[in-house]
Amino acid sequence: MACALAGSVLSTAPANAVPYGSNGVFGVTTQPRDGWATTYIPPGRYRVDQSPSMQPYQSPPGIWFRCSNFPCAATFPANIIGTGSAIRDAPTFVDILPTDVAVALLNVTFTPA
Repeated sequence: MACALAGSVLSTAPANAVPYGSNGVFGVTTQPRDGWATTYIPPGRYRVDQSPSMQPYQSPPGIWFRCSNFPCAATFPANIIGTGSAIRDAPTFVDILPTDVAVALLNVTFTPA
């Protein structure tokens, strides 16, 4: 019973949560920009996980960017308002704000928390 209880406490994502990722740029639903995004993500709190890879688990490290405008990429640092890395064995969290314009995911998945 203790294991079942600990598992439910550690898991913060809703059972029906759909992950976003693992590579690509997502427009934020509250700040649409015509012609820049084909898929969108709503603002909110997300669990960040390293994208799974096959053994020997040597996929590149995961990283994400929150952007104030397009293009949303490392080559446009003026548009980046936040960044973080995924840790392979431990989830981290990020808040996408309603004022964010886009999120870029590189070898990470975002799951609503």
